[in-house]
Amino acid sequence: MAKPEGPTIGVKLFVDKEKKKVLFAESNKEFVDVLFSFLTVPLGTIVRLLDKQSQLGCLDQLYKSVEDLNLEYFQTNACKAMLLKPLNAASGHCCRLKINIDGSVPRVVYVCKDTRCNALSDNAFSSFPGTVCKCGKVMESIGQFPKYDGDTETAAATCSEGGVFVKGCLKFIVTDDLQVAPASTSLMMFVFEKFGVLDPAVLEQQVLQFSSEKITCLLKRLLTSK
Repeated sequence: MAKPEGPTIGVKLFVDKEKKKVLFAESNKEFVDVLFSFLTVPLGTIVRLLDKQSQLGCLDQLYKSVEDLNLEYFQTNACKAMLLKPLNAASGHCCRLKINIDGSVPRVVYVCKDTRCNALSDNAFSSFPGTVCKCGKVMESIGQFPKYDGDTETAAATCSEGGVFVKGCLKFIVTDDLQVAPASTSLMMFVFEKFGVLDPAVLEQQVLQFSSEKITCLLKRLLTSK
């Protein structure tokens, strides 16, 4: 089997050999951070990542309509770009994930090239180049992303704990329906009881390496399974 390109995350699976069923997984912060990041991904990005096979109602057809529509029907080129490749509001966090499937990068903002606009206290900015400023000119100059109260404190706390969304010192249990909780003996005993496992020794432990491709497949299964 070909070795996956790019980083991978190892996850320990507990498998019922007789039923050939994965009961639960044990993972570190890196895998849980990726799972939680699914909640930040815009709908348009999900459709793009799954190659317009997301099975999310009619969203695949809606996305393709935007793709096929000529630029002349949009207010600006930026309008089409922001629909096809919407930005993740949590990109500042997601770009630090070990596996970042939606390609989030640190935010860059574009401002009006008219310096008189930039000097105003309420000057406009956009995350997409080519957006039209309220003065009528195009925003193409790179500006400074505005900082909000708590940004520095949150970033410092995140780095000190070693994780992106969760603290880095914990192990987690992930069930087959993607319920996530801190690992504990009592939780494992509850899962054993739930699946009728009388002797934990009958379970086989396997380590699965999740690549970017496997994470994307997991996202699709999450969206289509009941």
